Parts: sequence; C-alpha cells; structure tokens
Amino acid sequence: MAKYRSNLTALHRVRSFARDAQQARVADAVRAEAAVDKQADAVAGEIAAAKDHQRAVRADGIDVRRLLESERYELVLKAQAAALAQQKEAVGVELEKRRAALAAAEQQVRVVEKIDERREEQFNRAEQLREQKLLDEIATQQFLRQRRTTR
Repeated sequence: MAKYRSNLTALHRVRSFARDAQQARVADAVRAEAAVDKQADAVAGEIAAAKDHQRAVRADGIDVRRLLESERYELVLKAQAAALAQQKEAVGVELEKRRAALAAAEQQVRVVEKIDERREEQFNRAEQLREQKLLDEIATQQFLRQRRTTR
C-alpha cells in the first residue's frame, strides 16, 4: 500500500510559525501588563506612605511647608497612578487584540490540519479500493484458471 504524502506540509509549517509568533506577542503583552500592574502597586504603596506621612506631619503640629510638599507629592503620585491606569487599559486592549489574533492563527492551523486529515482519509479509501480491485482481479483469474484445469 502506498504511503500518504501531504502536500500541505509547507502551509502547515507557515501557519504554525504564524501561530507561534502570535503566542509570543501575547506573552509579551502579558508581561507588559504584569509590569504595569507592578508599577501601579508600587505607586499605590507610595500614595499610602504619603498619606501616613501627612497624618504624621499634622500630628506633630502644623508645618504648612511640609504639609504642602507632602500633598504635592501625593498629587504627583496620583497623576502617576492615573497614567498607569490608562496605560493598563491600553495594554489590556492590545492584549485582547493579540489574543484574538492568536485564536485566528490557531484556527487557521486547525483548518489546514483538518483538510490534510480529510485528504489522507480519501487517499486511504482510494488505496483500499485499488487494492480490493486488484485482489478481486487476482481471485477472478485464479477462479478462471481452476475452472479451465478442471474441464
């Protein structure tokens, strides 16, 4: 029986490489999102520390200069937190786009695999039919030979 040889190997390889590239892009976006989260957590910690510092300044007595500096610093930190929130939103949107592209690339790979499986099944059925016809022909010839020799 002849062995099936796919002519879709190159296409499958190209689609697999594209899928792998998409997986790498998703991983990059996930790492970026984690980095932004880490920065946002650090800024949130600094904001909490700034508030504690303001409470301590107020408890020590009113030092307007130190209190204003502390409040300005807190405002700067809040602005950083807002910028990080926007950045996180943008990274989240990009991550979703990349995940959608990965899903599409994965689907393309599966389509090529499914087409190749169907072609292999068709090839195997055709081979089985060819072999069956060959065996039928051999059996018919043997039957005719036996019939001639018995007459």
